[in-house]
Amino acid sequence: MQREIHIERFYKQPPERVWTALTDPAQLAAWYMPNDFKAEAGHKFSFRTDPAPGFDGVLHCEVVTVDPPRKLAYTFRGGWMDRSTLVTWTLLPQDGGTLLRLEHTGFTALSDPAIRTILESGWGSFLPRLDALIAAV
Repeated sequence: MQREIHIERFYKQPPERVWTALTDPAQLAAWYMPNDFKAEAGHKFSFRTDPAPGFDGVLHCEVVTVDPPRKLAYTFRGGWMDRSTLVTWTLLPQDGGTLLRLEHTGFTALSDPAIRTILESGWGSFLPRLDALIAAV
């Protein structure tokens, strides 16, 4: 079983536009979750959603890498995750637009395949909302 999540999307918009959708707290909330994000290395922030059994609705994160408009990475932990994983967004100029790569890594414990499957499904439901937000501008 694959232990990492890798997803790619292409947008006709420039990297700066895609970067804004990933780093502006209001735009991030529009496609993902309410947050207190700042694109500053070392900034601790959270994503908030509805609680569920075994999950208080809070994802605890810390910005690791900020290289506008090329790369953003942050730790990601919450619910059944007993340690942080890493979410990395890489933006590559391509064909007059942007190739966006999402890598979610760090699934190493025995229980992680199930968590990875849940998170991959989650990304699959949130990314179409990102697509729509970027396309609308």
